[in-house]
Amino acid sequence: MGSVMLPALDLASIFIANAVVTGVAAFVLRFIRRYHPDLAGIGHWALGQACYAVGFVLLYFSMLDPFQRSSLPGFFFTIGGTLLTSLGFYRFLRLPGRPEPYGLAFFLLVVGFCLVVSMVLEEPGYIMASTVTTQAIISSVNFLLLRRHASGALRPAAVTLAVLHALWALLSLARALFIIGTGFDTQVAISMMPASMLGGTFLLTCHALGLVWMIVGRMQEHLVHQAATDPLTGALNRRALQARLEQERARVMREGGGFALATFDLDHFKLLNDTHGHVVGDATLVGVVNAAGTLLRPVDAVARLGGEEFCLLLPDVTGDGAMATAERLRCSLEGLEISSPSGPVAVAASFGVAWYGTHGHDWPTLLKAADSALYCAKRNGRNRVEVAPPLTDVDLRSA
Repeated sequence: MGSVMLPALDLASIFIANAVVTGVAAFVLRFIRRYHPDLAGIGHWALGQACYAVGFVLLYFSMLDPFQRSSLPGFFFTIGGTLLTSLGFYRFLRLPGRPEPYGLAFFLLVVGFCLVVSMVLEEPGYIMASTVTTQAIISSVNFLLLRRHASGALRPAAVTLAVLHALWALLSLARALFIIGTGFDTQVAISMMPASMLGGTFLLTCHALGLVWMIVGRMQEHLVHQAATDPLTGALNRRALQARLEQERARVMREGGGFALATFDLDHFKLLNDTHGHVVGDATLVGVVNAAGTLLRPVDAVARLGGEEFCLLLPDVTGDGAMATAERLRCSLEGLEISSPSGPVAVAASFGVAWYGTHGHDWPTLLKAADSALYCAKRNGRNRVEVAPPLTDVDLRSA
């Protein structure tokens, strides 16, 4: 009797500690979710931590008989918490699809299996082995999600959480194999419960901190995105484009090749604004960037330099390729129609193209050359593409 009660007494404090840790984590995540509703997945995490807390409280009240049917709801809540955490990772990492129906089906399958086992088999070790095996499976899935799909500012936190889930999966699998190896012996399962739960307390605490770290990483990405993009159109801003050009310049100097810069300006945009209003003018700017996004390659970049002036950065292209890209975009914009109260509004743009080497080797020189070609297109009738004249040796040396 004493050998069973001592672990039970140890479990009491461990269950309470786990309930407090996960309850506080649920409150913090819910608070973050309230003020950052745009961050997907946090609601799943908050609910998952709440399920952990409820599960540990239920296990606390059933600790004098920890592996009988009265403990099943507690185990189900902890499994649900792990599953909701997995769904939260899926949402937070912005992966395609809707995993919730599959998660619910898996949870119901596990619950049904455990209930059948508890009714058919009197030995509680079978239930314990089933629940920890389920935990191992879900934790393994979380490990794969974090390892494969997290990047950028999320990577450090994701790697840390992936290691925690790998440890969690290994711990759960070891518990399951140990119970199976001893013939599903209840006394063995009870004797190892405090040590495994104490390890779980450490992992749960680190896991809660890791979730907050992931959120901080996402907020950091958001701030970096805001600092690099135009708030109206979503295109890069001037500073971000200049940084991208310097990166491309370094690549060319290291590997060879070339790149091009093309500036373009919407023709008669002031008249459009005065005639149709700024709402239509803003819609035109957004439509132009969207049209460019559908035509450009993933490695290309479009930036809004200011007002109605835009710029394209075209890596790894020849002069002819840059001219062809600018002409395709010009034709696309020529066919673009923006809705307005007075009817569709036509769009046209003039382009100036310059490329690395022939027209300069740095941002100021290339931008000046592309702008010179743009002004030439304006003088020659607008709605056309012009290439900058090659710089002379004297120009290149002064640049």
